[in-house]
Amino acid sequence: MADRLDALRSLRRRARGDEETGPGYPAHWEADIALRDGSAAHLRPILPSDAEALQDFHQRQSEHSRYLRFFAPMPRLSSRDLTRFTHVDHMDRVAFVVLAGQEIIAVGRYDRVEPHTAEVAFNVSDSRQGTGLASVLLEHLAAAARERDINRFTAEVLPQNTKMIKVFSDTGFDVDRTLDDGVVMVSFRIDPTARSLEVMAEREHRAEARAMERLLHPRSVLLIGVSSRADSTGGRFLSALEGSGYTGTVHLVARDALELRGHRTWARIGDVPGTVDLAVIALRPEACLEAIDECAAIGVRSVVIPTEGFSDSDRGRRLQRELVARARLHGMRLLGPGSLGVLRTGTDPLSLSLAPRMPRPGPVALAGQSSALSAMLLAGTDSRGLGVHEFVGVGNRADVSLNDTLQHWEDDEQVGVIGLALESMGNPRKFHRIARRLTRTTPLIVLRPPGSESHRPPGHDVRTSTLPRRALDQVLESAGVVQTTGVDHLLDVVDAIGRQGLPLGRRVGLLSNTGALGASLRGAADQAGLHVVADNRSVPLAADPRLIQRGFTSMAALGEVDLVVAGILDPLTGSAVEVLRQMAVVARHSEVVLLVCLVTSAERAAEVQEAVRTDPSLPPVHATPYAVARAASGMMAAALRPEADDEEPAQREDVDRAAARAVVERWREAGAAPGRALPAAEARALLGAYGIAQLEARSFAEVEEAVEHAARIGYPVALKSTDPVLRHRADLGGVRLDIPDEVQLRHAVEGMRRDLSFSSAPLEVQAMAPAGVPMVVRSVEDPSLGPVVSLSVAGDATDLLDDIAYAIPPFSETGAARLVDAPASAVKLRGTRGLPPADRGALADLVVRIGLLAEDLPELASLELYPVLVAQQGTTVVGARALLAPAPNRTDSPRRALSGPAAG
Repeated sequence: MADRLDALRSLRRRARGDEETGPGYPAHWEADIALRDGSAAHLRPILPSDAEALQDFHQRQSEHSRYLRFFAPMPRLSSRDLTRFTHVDHMDRVAFVVLAGQEIIAVGRYDRVEPHTAEVAFNVSDSRQGTGLASVLLEHLAAAARERDINRFTAEVLPQNTKMIKVFSDTGFDVDRTLDDGVVMVSFRIDPTARSLEVMAEREHRAEARAMERLLHPRSVLLIGVSSRADSTGGRFLSALEGSGYTGTVHLVARDALELRGHRTWARIGDVPGTVDLAVIALRPEACLEAIDECAAIGVRSVVIPTEGFSDSDRGRRLQRELVARARLHGMRLLGPGSLGVLRTGTDPLSLSLAPRMPRPGPVALAGQSSALSAMLLAGTDSRGLGVHEFVGVGNRADVSLNDTLQHWEDDEQVGVIGLALESMGNPRKFHRIARRLTRTTPLIVLRPPGSESHRPPGHDVRTSTLPRRALDQVLESAGVVQTTGVDHLLDVVDAIGRQGLPLGRRVGLLSNTGALGASLRGAADQAGLHVVADNRSVPLAADPRLIQRGFTSMAALGEVDLVVAGILDPLTGSAVEVLRQMAVVARHSEVVLLVCLVTSAERAAEVQEAVRTDPSLPPVHATPYAVARAASGMMAAALRPEADDEEPAQREDVDRAAARAVVERWREAGAAPGRALPAAEARALLGAYGIAQLEARSFAEVEEAVEHAARIGYPVALKSTDPVLRHRADLGGVRLDIPDEVQLRHAVEGMRRDLSFSSAPLEVQAMAPAGVPMVVRSVEDPSLGPVVSLSVAGDATDLLDDIAYAIPPFSETGAARLVDAPASAVKLRGTRGLPPADRGALADLVVRIGLLAEDLPELASLELYPVLVAQQGTTVVGARALLAPAPNRTDSPRRALSGPAAG
């Protein structure tokens, strides 16, 4: 067994030739990529051992394709050419190959021709043209070139090579084309632009949506590991498939029967006839690996693996990585492991899941991660009678993730609301980008279970965030995502929207037939933050159901409310279901959303819930004021989407990116250790490149130097310790302000040195800043979220109360202004207790510039501006501390790549 596992794990190493990579091999350039047809492939730098495969690739190409690439027929590559093409330095000469299995299906390269310019060329297999390979290669080559200080690509293309000309034209870059001596000369800068990022996102969207479509709409299904035992996983999947009404072809692989339930079985995967769209592999973890190769041999396109056990140990996690690497190398997409399957209702139904029963058709799309969460989602769906369009259980989301499901559902007109139950986020930045776009048209309701951000769920191969949980919560809110606190809460909101749609406005009416219930409703509504414009508690408690119906009709018909929460104390006479049915009719005709809190006996409550489960025209019914107000609040949050920022990122014309990059290069050349603060002069230069001026400060060793600096700066001055802990703490003796003259300065230096004798940090003299509200603006390069900017009012109380606002750059003008206003203590900026308002616009401008700096320089590990004094006019940056580190491989970089460990 150990030998076989070693052989399996060596597949990816052999594919890239680990023995040849060496210390200079840029492993971070490797990536699994999604193609336009929904398949996957592996991209990596070329290696000398690729010579034979490159020759095979060249000879498979048509004579026409070879001519377009080399301007000559070239039936074979010479030994000299093979050596030149496969031996590169990954610096001035870079080449990528794209692999499907062990076969090269595309090659792209650049060669530096000037210090900042390189010539680029591509060659895509004839059989794979039209799948987006050239555009993906261009993105990865551009990203690599930018790392090597190249900012422009050129290319020579024959006029008849219209496909390649279109590749360049459709990039979103500003492409110049000229015709010279019968050849089209193409030239363009490769810095990411708003348009190029938009093009990349759209191509990524199409490829990932297509992969999900292939998975959810199979014409043929293969079940592997089906047993005659009714309780086996494979047998339960077969029962679900049969019960769903699936009309496609079904193949079974089983070793203990020749026939199962009327289906012929096959002993081996290789015996299954024809191409298979989707395979369910219900085998033990080690056997799943072997089955992947056998599935690839018969043309399986997508795989679902319900098997658990890939997260129980380091060995299991290694098996999971190998499973994904192997599937992608064969071009397959994988759902799981630990997946509870997929289902789809409607005219072309399918259930390959462990759902209790097939739900009724409806507008709800649901996805869950772990089998436990997915099972709770499906159980809650069944008990509520949710109208479901599609369900996906991503399990450990080792390959197919929740981001993929969102890409698919964004294009599906039958999806009216999406509910996600997630435990981890492999690429939160990408999730934010997709969600911000999707929530413009479709409500997105998300459950994030409570827990520490440092906790990694079993089987979830994710980067751990260094930021507090609330940072990600704020990031999700800024994308228009509605967050819920439990499965019941999630399903309550999704069910309400799925049944009735979103309210047309934020006006809420409360209706009750007892004063006590009305008071409870009002308290719950206020706690939930609902905007109550009408509160009718005057309906008498009586046996006549028409009284509550009339009260509701009167409130709904006036057109003054958008959502009504009706609290009904059941008189235990008549039909409560009929009362709800009549109210639902009025709600539909009045374009008012109705939610009901019904207080009744257990028997009648069960009768009502069964009626609601089976009749989608009835409104949701809750047992407590808290639950109904919570559902109403979620609906309102989805309808208003108040925090989403849809504007274009703000730009600043005075930004000098080259100057900032020069600071980074000087730091790199100096060999400074990561995590050490930049010298003050370099930090000031870095900020200055982005139009951020820092108040002048000069350190000194002797008091005479201090006097000279102060005379040059001009009195009054401030005296500070450069110790990072003491430099902002006047209460600890680290700061002395408003020193008016030389005499006082000498006394201050003597006193500070005496008081801070325990610290060896130098002292500095600084100009006094105008009075203003002290703020702290920070940026951090988070392993999971990438660059994140935070803002707070300066002071211990702010830190202790965690009154800090977080957001992902780049910012629009509105987004920056929203971040400035986000902390509760930011009310100080508006002017309080007789103080004048501060210049919030100037602070927002600073936020925009910090966002641009953090986005442009991944080497900026952290930046702290503390304090930033916001005066009536303008801001003053008093202190700044910047730390640089080697650039991380960001999870959402300007190159398309599938999540997960590409290197295997």
